[in-house]
Amino acid sequence: MKKVLELFETYFVVLVHPFRIHQQFRTQLPMPGHEGHLYPPLTLAESLGLSWIFVIIRGMCKILILNLFLQYFMSVQSENFPILKEIIINSGIPAYSFFLFSAILDLIFFPIIALAMTEFWVWIIKSFTKWLNPDLPKDEIADQITTHALSCNLFSIIPYLGDIIQSAVYFFLLYAGLRANLGASRSFAWVILLTPLLFTLILVNIFILAFFYLLA
Repeated sequence: MKKVLELFETYFVVLVHPFRIHQQFRTQLPMPGHEGHLYPPLTLAESLGLSWIFVIIRGMCKILILNLFLQYFMSVQSENFPILKEIIINSGIPAYSFFLFSAILDLIFFPIIALAMTEFWVWIIKSFTKWLNPDLPKDEIADQITTHALSCNLFSIIPYLGDIIQSAVYFFLLYAGLRANLGASRSFAWVILLTPLLFTLILVNIFILAFFYLLA
Protein backbone atom coordinates (compact mmCIF):
# COMPACT_ATOMS: atom_id res chain seq x y z
CA MET A 1 0.00 0.00 0.00
CA LYS A 2 2.84 2.37 0.82
CA LYS A 3 4.42 1.70 -2.56
CA VAL A 4 1.17 2.62 -4.34
CA LEU A 5 0.86 5.85 -2.36
CA GLU A 6 4.43 6.76 -3.28
CA LEU A 7 3.64 6.21 -6.96
CA PHE A 8 0.58 8.47 -6.77
CA GLU A 9 2.61 11.05 -4.86
CA THR A 10 5.23 11.26 -7.60
CA TYR A 11 2.50 11.24 -10.26
CA PHE A 12 0.82 14.29 -8.70
CA VAL A 13 4.03 16.14 -7.77
CA VAL A 14 4.98 16.13 -11.46
CA LEU A 15 1.86 18.22 -12.11
CA VAL A 16 2.48 20.60 -9.21
CA HIS A 17 6.27 21.05 -9.51
CA PRO A 18 7.29 19.80 -12.98
CA PHE A 19 10.51 21.81 -13.19
CA ARG A 20 11.63 21.07 -9.63
CA ILE A 21 11.05 17.33 -9.79
CA HIS A 22 12.91 17.02 -13.10
CA GLN A 23 15.73 19.03 -11.54
CA GLN A 24 15.75 16.47 -8.72
CA PHE A 25 15.93 13.61 -11.23
CA ARG A 26 18.91 15.28 -12.88
CA THR A 27 20.90 16.34 -9.81
CA GLN A 28 19.73 13.66 -7.33
CA LEU A 29 19.24 16.45 -4.78
CA PRO A 30 16.02 16.97 -2.78
CA MET A 31 13.58 19.61 -3.96
CA PRO A 32 13.49 22.91 -2.03
CA GLY A 33 11.31 22.45 1.02
CA HIS A 34 11.59 18.65 0.79
CA GLU A 35 14.96 18.19 2.50
CA GLY A 36 15.99 14.59 2.86
CA HIS A 37 13.24 13.24 0.60
CA LEU A 38 13.78 12.13 -2.99
CA TYR A 39 10.83 11.26 -5.18
CA PRO A 40 11.56 8.00 -7.00
CA PRO A 41 11.13 8.31 -10.78
CA LEU A 42 8.20 6.40 -12.21
CA THR A 43 8.79 3.62 -14.68
CA LEU A 44 6.84 3.58 -17.93
CA ALA A 45 4.70 0.67 -16.71
CA GLU A 46 3.86 2.51 -13.47
CA SER A 47 2.96 5.75 -15.23
CA LEU A 48 0.84 3.91 -17.80
CA GLY A 49 -0.96 1.99 -15.06
CA LEU A 50 -1.79 5.14 -13.08
CA SER A 51 -2.88 6.96 -16.24
CA TRP A 52 -5.08 4.04 -17.21
CA ILE A 53 -7.03 4.50 -13.97
CA PHE A 54 -8.04 8.02 -14.98
CA VAL A 55 -8.84 6.89 -18.51
CA ILE A 56 -11.22 4.29 -17.07
CA ILE A 57 -12.83 6.97 -14.88
CA ARG A 58 -13.23 9.17 -17.97
CA GLY A 59 -14.92 6.37 -19.89
CA MET A 60 -17.30 5.62 -17.04
CA CYS A 61 -18.17 9.31 -16.70
CA LYS A 62 -18.92 9.58 -20.42
CA ILE A 63 -21.28 6.62 -20.28
CA LEU A 64 -22.95 7.96 -17.13
CA ILE A 65 -23.44 11.44 -18.62
CA LEU A 66 -24.89 9.94 -21.80
CA ASN A 67 -27.36 7.80 -19.82
CA LEU A 68 -28.46 10.76 -17.71
CA PHE A 69 -28.90 12.92 -20.80
CA LEU A 70 -30.98 10.32 -22.60
CA GLN A 71 -33.18 9.67 -19.58
CA TYR A 72 -33.74 13.39 -19.01
CA PHE A 73 -34.47 14.08 -22.66
CA MET A 74 -36.87 11.15 -22.90
CA SER A 75 -38.75 12.20 -19.77
CA VAL A 76 -39.11 15.80 -20.97
CA GLN A 77 -40.16 14.96 -24.52
CA SER A 78 -42.39 11.96 -23.73
CA GLU A 79 -45.53 14.01 -23.14
CA ASN A 80 -45.11 16.92 -25.54
CA PHE A 81 -43.57 15.19 -28.55
CA PRO A 82 -44.48 11.48 -28.61
CA ILE A 83 -43.52 11.18 -32.30
CA LEU A 84 -40.08 12.64 -31.61
CA LYS A 85 -39.70 10.23 -28.71
CA GLU A 86 -40.41 7.28 -31.01
CA ILE A 87 -37.82 8.52 -33.52
CA ILE A 88 -35.19 8.88 -30.81
CA ILE A 89 -35.90 5.39 -29.51
CA ASN A 90 -35.47 3.89 -32.97
CA SER A 91 -32.33 5.83 -33.86
CA GLY A 92 -30.84 6.29 -30.40
CA ILE A 93 -30.04 2.65 -29.70
CA PRO A 94 -27.50 2.29 -32.56
CA ALA A 95 -25.97 5.67 -31.63
CA TYR A 96 -25.73 4.64 -27.99
CA SER A 97 -24.19 1.30 -28.94
CA PHE A 98 -21.63 3.07 -31.12
CA PHE A 99 -20.75 5.49 -28.30
CA LEU A 100 -20.44 2.66 -25.82
CA PHE A 101 -18.27 0.65 -28.22
CA SER A 102 -15.99 3.65 -28.86
CA ALA A 103 -15.58 4.20 -25.11
CA ILE A 104 -14.60 0.55 -24.65
CA LEU A 105 -12.12 0.76 -27.50
CA ASP A 106 -10.64 3.88 -25.91
CA LEU A 107 -10.02 1.94 -22.70
CA ILE A 108 -8.52 -1.05 -24.51
CA PHE A 109 -6.22 0.78 -26.89
CA PHE A 110 -5.08 3.54 -24.51
CA PRO A 111 -1.92 1.67 -23.37
CA ILE A 112 -0.95 0.91 -26.98
CA ILE A 113 -1.47 4.49 -28.17
CA ALA A 114 0.26 5.97 -25.12
CA LEU A 115 3.19 3.58 -25.52
CA ALA A 116 3.58 4.40 -29.22
CA MET A 117 3.45 8.15 -28.52
CA THR A 118 5.97 7.79 -25.70
CA GLU A 119 8.41 5.81 -27.84
CA PHE A 120 8.06 8.39 -30.61
CA TRP A 121 9.02 11.25 -28.29
CA VAL A 122 11.82 9.17 -26.75
CA TRP A 123 13.33 8.76 -30.21
CA ILE A 124 13.09 12.51 -30.92
CA ILE A 125 14.59 13.55 -27.57
CA LYS A 126 17.42 11.02 -27.85
CA SER A 127 18.22 12.26 -31.36
CA PHE A 128 18.51 15.87 -30.20
CA THR A 129 20.44 14.91 -27.05
CA LYS A 130 23.32 13.74 -29.27
CA TRP A 131 23.62 17.29 -30.59
CA LEU A 132 23.24 18.98 -27.21
CA ASN A 133 25.70 16.83 -25.26
CA PRO A 134 26.73 13.32 -26.40
CA ASP A 135 27.95 12.50 -22.88
CA LEU A 136 24.51 12.84 -21.28
CA PRO A 137 22.65 9.62 -20.37
CA LYS A 138 20.18 10.17 -23.21
CA ASP A 139 18.23 6.96 -22.66
CA GLU A 140 17.53 7.68 -18.99
CA ILE A 141 16.70 11.36 -19.57
CA ALA A 142 14.39 10.69 -22.51
CA ASP A 143 12.57 7.96 -20.57
CA GLN A 144 12.07 10.19 -17.53
CA ILE A 145 10.78 13.14 -19.58
CA THR A 146 8.27 11.13 -21.62
CA THR A 147 7.19 8.84 -18.79
CA HIS A 148 6.31 11.64 -16.39
CA ALA A 149 4.54 13.62 -19.13
CA LEU A 150 1.82 10.96 -18.92
CA SER A 151 0.69 12.56 -15.67
CA CYS A 152 -1.37 14.84 -17.91
CA ASN A 153 -3.97 12.05 -18.13
CA LEU A 154 -5.32 13.17 -14.77
CA PHE A 155 -7.06 16.04 -16.58
CA SER A 156 -8.84 13.66 -18.96
CA ILE A 157 -11.53 13.13 -16.32
CA ILE A 158 -12.72 16.75 -16.75
CA PRO A 159 -15.92 16.72 -18.85
CA TYR A 160 -15.85 18.29 -22.32
CA LEU A 161 -12.58 20.24 -21.96
CA GLY A 162 -10.53 17.38 -20.52
CA ASP A 163 -8.93 16.27 -23.79
CA ILE A 164 -7.85 19.81 -24.69
CA ILE A 165 -6.40 20.48 -21.24
CA GLN A 166 -4.68 17.10 -21.26
CA SER A 167 -2.95 17.79 -24.59
CA ALA A 168 -1.81 21.23 -23.47
CA VAL A 169 -0.46 19.90 -20.16
CA TYR A 170 1.30 17.02 -21.96
CA PHE A 171 3.38 19.41 -24.06
CA PHE A 172 4.01 21.64 -21.04
CA LEU A 173 5.35 18.67 -19.08
CA LEU A 174 7.56 17.72 -22.02
CA TYR A 175 8.84 21.31 -22.08
CA ALA A 176 9.51 21.27 -18.34
CA GLY A 177 11.44 18.02 -18.67
CA LEU A 178 13.50 19.32 -21.57
CA ARG A 179 14.41 22.45 -19.66
CA ALA A 180 15.05 21.02 -16.17
CA ASN A 181 16.15 17.44 -16.91
CA LEU A 182 17.86 17.70 -20.27
CA GLY A 183 19.15 21.21 -19.62
CA ALA A 184 17.96 22.56 -22.96
CA SER A 185 17.52 26.27 -23.56
CA ARG A 186 14.08 27.73 -24.25
CA SER A 187 14.67 27.95 -27.98
CA PHE A 188 16.16 24.46 -28.20
CA ALA A 189 13.25 23.00 -26.23
CA TRP A 190 10.79 24.63 -28.63
CA VAL A 191 12.71 23.24 -31.59
CA ILE A 192 12.36 19.73 -30.17
CA LEU A 193 8.64 20.15 -29.48
CA LEU A 194 7.95 21.56 -32.94
CA THR A 195 9.93 18.88 -34.78
CA PRO A 196 6.91 16.55 -35.35
CA LEU A 197 4.92 19.49 -36.74
CA LEU A 198 7.76 20.44 -39.08
CA PHE A 199 8.08 16.85 -40.30
CA THR A 200 4.34 16.73 -40.90
CA LEU A 201 4.37 19.96 -42.89
CA ILE A 202 7.28 18.71 -44.98
CA LEU A 203 5.53 15.42 -45.74
CA VAL A 204 2.29 17.23 -46.64
CA ASN A 205 4.16 19.58 -48.98
CA ILE A 206 5.94 16.65 -50.62
CA PHE A 207 2.61 14.85 -51.09
CA ILE A 208 0.98 17.96 -52.60
CA LEU A 209 3.91 18.56 -54.97
CA ALA A 210 3.88 14.93 -56.04
CA PHE A 211 0.11 15.05 -56.60
CA PHE A 212 0.30 18.13 -58.82
CA TYR A 213 3.32 16.70 -60.64
CA LEU A 214 1.31 13.58 -61.54
CA LEU A 215 -1.58 15.71 -62.74
CA ALA A 216 0.65 17.95 -64.87
